[in-house]
Amino acid sequence: MTGRDHPFAPVGGVPSGTAHASERVVSIVQRIVEPVLASLGLVLVAVEVRGQGPNTLIRVVIERPPDQDDGALSVEDCGRSHLLIGHALDAEDPIPHAFVLEVSSPGLDRPIRHVHEFERFKGRLARFKLAGPVLGQMVLVGRIQKLDDAQVWVESVPEGKRSGNATLVALPLADILEARLEVEF
Repeated sequence: MTGRDHPFAPVGGVPSGTAHASERVVSIVQRIVEPVLASLGLVLVAVEVRGQGPNTLIRVVIERPPDQDDGALSVEDCGRSHLLIGHALDAEDPIPHAFVLEVSSPGLDRPIRHVHEFERFKGRLARFKLAGPVLGQMVLVGRIQKLDDAQVWVESVPEGKRSGNATLVALPLADILEARLEVEF
């Protein structure tokens, strides 16, 4: 998914002239990477391309499929993926110069990039950056309750607390600039 059609992109999409060339490269890298990851039993979360010339960084974010019980991605998984993705990119040569390849997991405080992930992370605590204030806040922390139509229902948690008097609130997807899981211990 490109920045332009990302469901949480600011109104107006990507600023003019900033990502068109890299969008094409991202698409090519995704096409190359997905079968490599599938052969390892892994899935692609995101591809980022930053920089130009030999300073180009290709960041590939991977994870185990959501339906796998163990779910934990190991350092060995990332290392093996890095090696095979690197060989595949070298063979197809989508970038005509040197680049740096980074392969990682989305992390404990992973971003929620796709609408269907709200269902996947139902019950989890998340931080939402909003286009306009909700309950007087531009940043809202709450437990994801459900997704329906064009909104996600969140049980808002008072600022600075992990529990307490919660308020159920509907956040329109169009008003969510960024959503990210919160680390819970």
